[in-house]
Amino acid sequence: MRELIYPFREAASGPFGLHFEMAGKSFCDGTYRIVRPRSAVSSIEYIIRGSGTIIIDSQTFYPKAGDTYFLHQGQDHLYFSDKDDPWIKIWVNVSGDLLTDMIRRYGLEGCYHIPDFYSMNYLHQIVHNAQINDDNSVLNCTLAVHELLCKINEHLYAPDVQSDAMKLKAYLDHRVAENVSLSELAAIIGKSESQTIRLFKRHYAVTPYHYHLQLKLEFAQKLLRSTGMTVREVASHLSFADEFYFSNLFKKKVGVSPNHFRKARL
Repeated sequence: MRELIYPFREAASGPFGLHFEMAGKSFCDGTYRIVRPRSAVSSIEYIIRGSGTIIIDSQTFYPKAGDTYFLHQGQDHLYFSDKDDPWIKIWVNVSGDLLTDMIRRYGLEGCYHIPDFYSMNYLHQIVHNAQINDDNSVLNCTLAVHELLCKINEHLYAPDVQSDAMKLKAYLDHRVAENVSLSELAAIIGKSESQTIRLFKRHYAVTPYHYHLQLKLEFAQKLLRSTGMTVREVASHLSFADEFYFSNLFKKKVGVSPNHFRKARL
């Protein structure tokens, strides 16, 4: 079990109506279990990998990779990671009257589990600001939370547009090893390429290209960690132009070369 935790200085708050406690990233194992009776904070978390269980308001949910969950302050929180397929997740703990008001205004009361909602970019912004922890951090995090709740509202209450966005995501999810063109995606929903990019980004906060690229890099990490495939074979399997392009891109996005990534996890 490993966690990267970044507390905000003096549990940051300010004139913006939100109180930020901490943010971070958790690499869970079978022992991960959090219990917060009448929690003083809300937790917004995105599951990067793995599965687990949350129990709140007498309801049970099973968030998995690609899902977001939102546990509200003032309620009993119980959540734990699956022993055989533990979570890797990114999260923030936040509270305040403004948060309660935004939950009400965006119709998110009782909204705890949001399947297939990509909130990682917003949470990454918050974690980044928690690391910096300067005079602008609270404002930047407040804006990120506000936009995130707005996007959750759109995801839940715009079924026609949501359906198109989910079609695109499902198409990309099932073609990790292939190269998918923007024209292919546009044809699926019958819209222009520019409309396709805007629609997808509105719901998942990234372009289709960058979403698909992230999928490829995450799958590459699985292959490097759990198979004997060479770097060239991984690059070929995921339809990268060649192993050198793949290696340079992998190092840029992950922080280490594919070979170093594999050796660090042997």
